[in-house]
Amino acid sequence: MSKAIKISVVLMLLVALFRIFASIQMIVSGEKTLDSNVLFILNAVAIIGITLGSFMKGEKWAWWTLLIIVMTPPIYCIIAHGWLAWNIVGLVISTLPMAISAKPVLAK
Repeated sequence: MSKAIKISVVLMLLVALFRIFASIQMIVSGEKTLDSNVLFILNAVAIIGITLGSFMKGEKWAWWTLLIIVMTPPIYCIIAHGWLAWNIVGLVISTLPMAISAKPVLAK
């Protein structure tokens, strides 16, 4: 496993933890309904599963799948709610692991 993929795995797990934290925060504050928070947590579980499985091995399908799974929520939130702090943080921490791992994974 290349150094870039190792860094991306750690960052991807941080993305998942951020999503879990954000979901819990939204539940506690009453900002979102329970069903949308469950979807957000399931998104984090999918990120963890794919990251610790196929993404660590540098498989292309895992990179493309994570690209969709990781980027969809922040892009949706920006479109639906605007450039709020949570949305910007989510977009930045979601983009970093994808950008760092793009060359080693896709160049294979």
